[in-house]
Amino acid sequence: VSAVFSWEHVPLMSHPEAKASVINLSFFVLRPSKDMYELLVATLKKAPFSATRGWGSTGRGAFPGWMTTQGFLTYFYDEVRNGAKVEMNQCAFGNTAEPSPSKLITNGGTVDCDSSPDASNQCNDCSKTTPDEVRVADLSYCLAPWECGGDNLMSGLCRQYNKKWFGGRLQMEDVHPQLQKTIGKLCIDGQYQPMVVAEH
Repeated sequence: VSAVFSWEHVPLMSHPEAKASVINLSFFVLRPSKDMYELLVATLKKAPFSATRGWGSTGRGAFPGWMTTQGFLTYFYDEVRNGAKVEMNQCAFGNTAEPSPSKLITNGGTVDCDSSPDASNQCNDCSKTTPDEVRVADLSYCLAPWECGGDNLMSGLCRQYNKKWFGGRLQMEDVHPQLQKTIGKLCIDGQYQPMVVAEH
């Protein structure tokens, strides 16, 4: 095993209602290996690539990040070294709190799951995961708490992410006496209140 990661679902550029399953780089662990590094470099130099198909002989098509490291590593660990990885539960590691896709496309255009009412292979909805079940949160959908806003905060899990983060931030003020105490609100009129060292 050379890599441990979870998958994430990103919209296809050609069909935004459908999504592609790609490596989630918010939780991606690599085992140091010179041999694997050399194979990665050699593969990158000769890997088939198409503007419509993406990486590999079949490909997932165009998606955000498809021409970058994310697209290449998705191809590498799905087609070149499929057995050299451990796939983690995406609802626990790298959970974005985004509702399940209407349709999920995997390698070669295969429909992995479908959220249509009459579909037998329903998509797993990670947005319904409880906060205690999440080990690594991915804030790309919810937006970072210090951005103080976003319509996605209406999502139950996004609100829980924010609550946990702000709770830890306020706890820092209690643990470290050198920090200036706030009034308990970290977002005022849409502006984040940064940590400030108290003057003595």
